[in-house]
Amino acid sequence: MRVIRSVLVALTLLSTFVIARPLAAQEPPTPPVEAGGRGPGGVRRAGPPAGEEVLPDSLLQSSLRVFLDCQGYVPGCDRNFFVQEMGFVNWVRDRFDADVHLLLTSLAAGNRGRAISVNFIGQKAYAGKMDTLVVTTLPNDADDRVRRDILRTFQLGLAPFVARTPIAARMRLGLVNGVVTRPMNPRALKDPWNLWLYRLDGNFSANGEQLTRRTDLSTSFSANRTTEKWKINLGANNNYNERVFKLTQASTTVPGARDTVDEVVLQRSANANALIGRTLNDHWTLGTKVSVGFSEQLNQRFAMRISPAIEYNYFPWAEAQSHQLTALYYVGPNYYRYYEVTVFDEIEETRTNQTLLLALTQRENWGNTNVSLEGSHYLHDPQRNHVTVSGNVEFRLGRGFSLNLRGSASRVRDQIFIAARPQSERDILTQRQQLQTNFRYSTFVGMSYTFGSIYNSIVNQRFSNLGELGGRRFGRFGG
Repeated sequence: MRVIRSVLVALTLLSTFVIARPLAAQEPPTPPVEAGGRGPGGVRRAGPPAGEEVLPDSLLQSSLRVFLDCQGYVPGCDRNFFVQEMGFVNWVRDRFDADVHLLLTSLAAGNRGRAISVNFIGQKAYAGKMDTLVVTTLPNDADDRVRRDILRTFQLGLAPFVARTPIAARMRLGLVNGVVTRPMNPRALKDPWNLWLYRLDGNFSANGEQLTRRTDLSTSFSANRTTEKWKINLGANNNYNERVFKLTQASTTVPGARDTVDEVVLQRSANANALIGRTLNDHWTLGTKVSVGFSEQLNQRFAMRISPAIEYNYFPWAEAQSHQLTALYYVGPNYYRYYEVTVFDEIEETRTNQTLLLALTQRENWGNTNVSLEGSHYLHDPQRNHVTVSGNVEFRLGRGFSLNLRGSASRVRDQIFIAARPQSERDILTQRQQLQTNFRYSTFVGMSYTFGSIYNSIVNQRFSNLGELGGRRFGRFGG
């Protein structure tokens, strides 16, 4: 106890000595203040550098309130970065407190990049004032480049809103190095690739423990060409999955002893496909998909499918960033050759099936909706069918309150590929082949409520790694 008491006293004296040191001796020179009177990290500094003015808190408090809302996959949506770089607006945590709702959505572009739609939705005093700008990215663009393009778009799009605030007297808009850039017009260029985009992928992963190990290998190739009238997607992929389990069993040579044996589970598949689609007008699309391949998990030694398809969108495709209500119908023959005789006593067969898929996608300032209904059956036997309902709905119901619902439910009656032999415990546990079932379901319900200060937009990255460790250093996962 004396030792502990002595250590505590020493720490107290040391902390008192450190705090009592003159501030001039321990503070580094004040770094430059960024736009909006904030220093690096979004922290307001006590005093400005020589020749610069710090905006008073009263002026910052009356500046534009902005709510950032990135729905779905939006590359470069880095709120901390935007807060640091745009100190002349107040970033609020709830859309009900905002003057402007920044709604970001993205769609895949023909070059495998993304087309990011930035919607500026005015609220309160700015109600009815709206604008939309689009940021286009390339497939290999660095995250920093994408987020800086989005930042520049924010600055330009918010200018008409900021112009109506008191802080506008301290703002100016100019060109970067006097250079003006315009988006590239593919029609005006001589493209040696004729708008074709090719991609090769290879992935390998391995992990293991004392009693198990897993190896995954996948390769793929794609060639795509997208224009306003045509969409052509060609692709091929190969997958190899190996799992090894070390099991113990009674020894066949030494009575009473146990031997360790390796249980190997292999899952291999490959597929090549071609999709050709032709735009008919703002709502209708006509096309065909052809695919060939094999899958050990589906008991298919060889499979081939030809599917003419037609799709209708109730909304014009030009509005796809905001909403889509589509009906997709496709029908065609399927040829299967199996590894094992199926439950219908077939080793080879040709069957035709048809499918109808209805889907609704909607992105609004209150949240987003993705709901689909799919039905399919084989023409030779309508009882061989499946129906699937799935959806993902996110609601922002009120100030700080959000609700997320995800789920799917399927009625399955079309597993004509299931092997006739009884499924063993090994098959069920390892799922080497797809298991016979009459239904599938999944569900998720999430709710969050945030309350407190609407002005706290300070970025502080200290101890970030401690949170990302997931508590492992403190024994949460037994390590």
